[in-house]
Amino acid sequence: MARRQRKKSTINKDAWLNTYADMITLVLVFFILLYSMSTIDAKKYEMLVETFNPSAIEKPAGEASTATETPDAATAPKEDIAIEEIVDLDDLYQYLSEYTKKNGLEDSVQVVKGEDTVFIKFMSDIFFEPDKAQIKPGGVAILANIGGALAAAEPAIKAIRIDGHTAQADSPVNDRDLSTDRSNEVLKFFDDGYIVDSSKLLAVGYGMFRPIAPNDTEENRAKNRRVEILISKDDTIQDELDKIYEQQKAQTEVQN
Repeated sequence: MARRQRKKSTINKDAWLNTYADMITLVLVFFILLYSMSTIDAKKYEMLVETFNPSAIEKPAGEASTATETPDAATAPKEDIAIEEIVDLDDLYQYLSEYTKKNGLEDSVQVVKGEDTVFIKFMSDIFFEPDKAQIKPGGVAILANIGGALAAAEPAIKAIRIDGHTAQADSPVNDRDLSTDRSNEVLKFFDDGYIVDSSKLLAVGYGMFRPIAPNDTEENRAKNRRVEILISKDDTIQDELDKIYEQQKAQTEVQN
C-alpha cells in the first residue's frame, strides 16, 4: 500500500513582521503626540476639542464659541483708545491719529511716530488769523484735546517743544516775532491746566528760516505757515544744561 504524501505547510513564517511594523508605527505616533502636547496652547487645544465635540467644553450662558467667533489678532480692528488709557508715547500717537481722522483734520494735521518721539504738524490757519498770534476758538478746542492727551502721557514725556514758522511775504509784522508769539501762545495754553512740570515745555520761533516748500506761490507759503509740536522721551540738550547747572551750583557752594 502506497504511503500518503504529506502536504507541504503554507504558513508564512514572516507574517509577524507586519504586526511588529504596525506596533512600531503606533509607538512613534504616540511619542510624537506626547511631544506636541508638551507645548500645547490651551486656547488652541480648546478650539480643537470643541471642533470635534462641542459638548465637551462647557461655556457660561451667553458666551460665544471660541472656535467660530474669536477674531484673528492680525485682522482684529484696533479699539479706540480713550485719554484715560494713555500711558506712553505709543498710546499718545494712537489717540492723536484717531482724533485727527475722526474730525477730518488729515489735510491740516500730520502726526508722525518716531522711535522715542511723536511729531505733530499743524497748518497755522487752524489756530491763527493772518498776522495774528491769538488762538482762534476752533483752535482752542483742538488744543484742549491735545493738552488732555499730553497730560495723560506726561510721566513718559521728557520734553515738549513747540516750533512756530512763518512764510516769506510782504507783511507789516516781523516774521520772527510772529512765529515766536504763536509758539508761546500754544506753550502757555498747555502750561495753563495741562502740563504739571512747566520745565518740560519749550517754545521756539523760527520765522521764515526753516521752510518746507518754496515761497514762490501762495499755496506753498501756506505750507510754510505752520506750528509743530515735538514730544520726546529724551532731552539731550536739557541733560547737558543740567550738568552745567550742577557744576555752577557746586562752584557757588565752594565760593560761599
